[in-house]
Amino acid sequence: MSRRIRDDILVRIYAENEELLAFKPSIKSGLDQLKEELKTPQTSVLPPIQDDGGPDLAVWEGIMAPYAQSNWLDAPWLVTEFYFYRRIIQIFQYFRTSYDPFHHQKRLGLEGALELTKELVARAEEVHKAGDPETALHFAVFASLWGNKMDLSLWPSQSDGAAANKAQTFANVLEASSVNLLADDFSTVLAHLRGAGASGRVDIVVDNAGFELVTDLLLADALLLHKLASQVVFHLKGHPTFVSDAMEKDVRDTVHYLASHQVVAARDRWSSYLQTGQWDLRAHNYWAQPFPFWERPDEVTEDLSQSRLVFVKGDANYRRLLGDRDWPLSTPFADVASYFPSPVTALRTLKAELGCGMAEGEVERARREKPRDWMVTGTYGVVQFTDPDV
Repeated sequence: MSRRIRDDILVRIYAENEELLAFKPSIKSGLDQLKEELKTPQTSVLPPIQDDGGPDLAVWEGIMAPYAQSNWLDAPWLVTEFYFYRRIIQIFQYFRTSYDPFHHQKRLGLEGALELTKELVARAEEVHKAGDPETALHFAVFASLWGNKMDLSLWPSQSDGAAANKAQTFANVLEASSVNLLADDFSTVLAHLRGAGASGRVDIVVDNAGFELVTDLLLADALLLHKLASQVVFHLKGHPTFVSDAMEKDVRDTVHYLASHQVVAARDRWSSYLQTGQWDLRAHNYWAQPFPFWERPDEVTEDLSQSRLVFVKGDANYRRLLGDRDWPLSTPFADVASYFPSPVTALRTLKAELGCGMAEGEVERARREKPRDWMVTGTYGVVQFTDPDV
C-alpha cells in the first residue's frame, strides 16, 4: 500500500492529470485525502464509496459492508486494491464526466509499443499465410500469454525462405515459449475449438490495454481467420481501473491508432470485425470488482453460458477465478473452476502467490531456478483448460 499504491501509482495520477487538478481543486483535495489515508494505512478506516452517480453504488456498499471498521491493511488485499481504484474514479467523478484519469498511461503504452506491435503483427501474418490452424492458434495463445516476453529474435532477419524453414522457425518460437509453462493444456484447447466448429462464439475476459490488448486482438483475429470461431466477444471493464485495464473505448482507440499507423491487420480486418459485430465489445462493472468468479450477477452468468470457450486473461482475473484462495498448487484446475458457466481457459503469467493445477515436478523446477520470487515476477505461466460439462 505504501510503496506501490501510494508512492508509485498515486504519484503518477497526480502527475498525469496535473492540468485538470490545476483548475479542479475538489479533485486535488480528494486525492490529497486519499494520500493522507495511505500514509497511515494501519489506522486509516476505509470510508464508504460516495454517491457519484455510479450504477454500482449498491454493489460497493455490499462489498465493503464486512469491512466497515477495517483499515487499509486489515481488509483483504484484493478488496482494497479494487477499492482504491473505485475511490480514484469517485474523486474524478468518472460517472458524471467520463474522464479517464489513466488515459495518458494507456496511450503511452500503446505508442511506446508501436514498433514491437508492427513486428509481432508481421510475424502473425506469416503464420496465417502458412495456413496451419494449430500453429496459428498456438502462436496467438502464446503471444496473448507472454506479450512482450515472447522471443521474436528467433525469427531470421529474412523470413521469405522455403516453407520448411518457415515451419522450423514457427516451431522454434513455440518451443521457446513453452519452456516456462508450469501447466500447458493447449492441445486440449485446440481439440475443444475444433470440436466446437466455426459456428461457435469464443469470449475473452480482457486484462490490460496497450501492447497486451494488441496480443488479445491477435488471438481474436486468429480464431476468426482459421474458422475456430464465428464471433469473438470481448468482456471489458465498465470504468477505469488498475491503471491500464482495458475498456471498450480502449479497444476502439487501439484499432483506430494501429490502422492509422499502417498496421495492415488493423486496417484491413480488425476495423471490419468491429463494424460487422464479429468482434463484440461488452463492458460490465462486474469485471472491476473483487468478487470471486463464482459470485456473478445473473446477466453475466447468462452471457458467459452462451460461449463455447472463455479465455480468462491476466493475474488479477486469475486470482478471482481462484477466489483469491490459497489452494494447494497441485489441486487440479478442473476442481477449482468447475463452477464456471462455460468451458474456460486461463492464460496467466504468475504475479501473485497463489495457483493451482501445476505438477509438483514443474513447481520444484521453478523453485530451483528462482527460489525467492518464482511466483511473482511473471517469469512462469500457465495455460489451463476445463469444461465443467465433461
